[in-house]
Amino acid sequence: MSAALAEQNVQFSGSPVLVDAIVESRILSDQVASFLFRELVSGRLHQGERINETHLARTLGISRNPIREALRRLEEHGLLVSTPRRGTSVRTFSKNDIDDIYSLRIVLESFAIEQALPRMTPADHQGLATIVDAMELAANTGNEIGLVENDLLFHRRLCELSGNSQTLRALLSMQAEMRLLIALIERHFESLHAAATDHWPIVAAMKTGNTAAAVAAIRAHIEDSWKHTASSYEGSTAAATTSVLSGRILF
Repeated sequence: MSAALAEQNVQFSGSPVLVDAIVESRILSDQVASFLFRELVSGRLHQGERINETHLARTLGISRNPIREALRRLEEHGLLVSTPRRGTSVRTFSKNDIDDIYSLRIVLESFAIEQALPRMTPADHQGLATIVDAMELAANTGNEIGLVENDLLFHRRLCELSGNSQTLRALLSMQAEMRLLIALIERHFESLHAAATDHWPIVAAMKTGNTAAAVAAIRAHIEDSWKHTASSYEGSTAAATTSVLSGRILF
């Protein structure tokens, strides 16, 4: 136990038992949040599905306190919603939600590129290219999860290169929603290779140092993703759960 925690414990109870319990609860809460997040992005939990705290506690063999904390955190990230007399359930997405997410991404990532380009070194440009190489490798081996992970990493790296912590924080909050949205509408890549190579125009435009060209490239990329996601969402709504749609997922 750290000295800081021990000092806090003296202030609260004079016994290490309470602090140990708090730490254990936080660890359990982190584990529950990770478990639920995997269930969400895998599609095993569906839009509007209610999260039964009692059942979850019994299944995981833990008390309800860390579960409540995990649910609260996922709600803060926009993945779950709580309603009076109904409890907590998986978030549903409307067409307006999709439009809001993608329109904000255009503004956010365009701004990130404007801030990043003057700061970038040759190593930074190579780093972005390396991520796309990893995407292509994942595509060539049929590793869809690896492709999506590197896709998310690419856009996160753009925001990191901006040097603006608020820009990065805003994107990270949306990445969680994007993962969930992709899972909920049951979309699959029609071409893994195309999904990977669609990032090369962004890399090439940024390498020129031309801000206007780089912003145009990221805007075109996001708008294409927006179009495919909106189309897939409308199709999945019409077909309910009886069909699986095809089409590229481009973050």
